[in-house]
Amino acid sequence: NISNNIVLTKGTPKIKKKFKGSVFSLLTGGAGNTNYWHWLYDVLPRLKILEDKVNINNIDYFLFPNLTEKFQIQTLDLLKIPIDKRISSRKFRHIQTEITYAVDHPYVIKNDPSYEIQNVPLWIIDFLKNKFLKESKKKFPKKFYIDRRDAKSNHRNLRKIINEDEVKKFLIKKGFSIIALSDLKFEDQVNLFNNASEIVGLHGAGFANLTFCKPQTMIVELKPNNAGLMYSNLAKKLKL
Repeated sequence: NISNNIVLTKGTPKIKKKFKGSVFSLLTGGAGNTNYWHWLYDVLPRLKILEDKVNINNIDYFLFPNLTEKFQIQTLDLLKIPIDKRISSRKFRHIQTEITYAVDHPYVIKNDPSYEIQNVPLWIIDFLKNKFLKESKKKFPKKFYIDRRDAKSNHRNLRKIINEDEVKKFLIKKGFSIIALSDLKFEDQVNLFNNASEIVGLHGAGFANLTFCKPQTMIVELKPNNAGLMYSNLAKKLKL
């Protein structure tokens, strides 16, 4: 209900920053602040929607949910968005612009995010591949387990494998490497998944990188019963 909007009950932040020229808003729900999946699939695809309509080079500023995470900085560097054009809603909470651009959510069209997140459209997959999948001369393990010791999710203490040490030891014997994705640069994550033949991991944002896998890559997702089908449906679309 629009009457529950916090701005209508508490008002806008007192300090207002004026920006000359145009600002493109890529703001999304709160998860866009720090969550890897939502950054890749909710925030960045808005650039594709806009660039189909206007020349992005003519945009003066890009308003993002946050700009402190390593993957946020690295993806924007690869997209060649100048640092002086990036602004964060965490720093600038109340802005006024001459021209503001905004677009629809990339996949939540029917206001049912819990369902629609499970069916990411192919154009987003193609967009991410075209922008980030490049040849690399680095060598990466073919088989790996996604270690979630670095997870920042609110579910971190609820979503865990009780006997994870046992699982890791078993997989190491099978030739798997144990990898915490946050230890890698974003472009190395992309190439890690693109190079893989077998991936095992607990349900989490790291599986957003399935987009970069080659067809027929084997994926084993360990997940609680209440976790959605977002990754299994993504895997099916990618023929994994």
